[in-house]
Amino acid sequence: MNTDSVQTQDGVFKRVLLLYGLFMLLSNAAYLLAYYLLPEGFLRGSPVLETARVVASTDTFWSELASIFLLNLGIVTALSVCMNLFRVKGFSLGYIWPIFLAIQSGVVAGTNSFLRSDLTQINVRDGMAMSLSIGGLEFLGYILIIASTISLAVYQFSSWSQMKPTKVMNLRDVRLSRAEVLCLISGVVLLLVAAYRETVLATSL
Repeated sequence: MNTDSVQTQDGVFKRVLLLYGLFMLLSNAAYLLAYYLLPEGFLRGSPVLETARVVASTDTFWSELASIFLLNLGIVTALSVCMNLFRVKGFSLGYIWPIFLAIQSGVVAGTNSFLRSDLTQINVRDGMAMSLSIGGLEFLGYILIIASTISLAVYQFSSWSQMKPTKVMNLRDVRLSRAEVLCLISGVVLLLVAAYRETVLATSL
């Protein structure tokens, strides 16, 4: 394993903190901009939210829980983890996903574009608890999974304009550190807890 891989393994907790800090900064900024500049319900009916609604809407509690959890876990696996296979001048493309999530979450909350709830009907205290126990756990789970799989990078672009990446290592040679495995497991558990909380909320409405 090369030196870069060892360094990325040793800094997993640092990566989690930096990613979470960046996520919160961008999410809060997007919230304020969306609140003051965009109309209420701006993203309702958007393809991303509608897809999530259709997939998650089922008849029973446990089937809805499974749908939400597998949807969230599938997004992480298909996008962030696979994007971590590529780097551009040392920058993992997996970092792009939490940046997108931060902006999307801020705009959805700032424009009150939730599919199953209306923020105008919820007091601040209840709304904060709901946000932290569902979206907060979900996004932290994403960040933990992304940060713990940075060392999966096997392809390197020397610049953003390079079309064909260079293979720098084999995927079978990747070894996650103990800290990375712990973060990965923790991320999956947080996604499950967030899915449970979201299902409880959905079935109580």
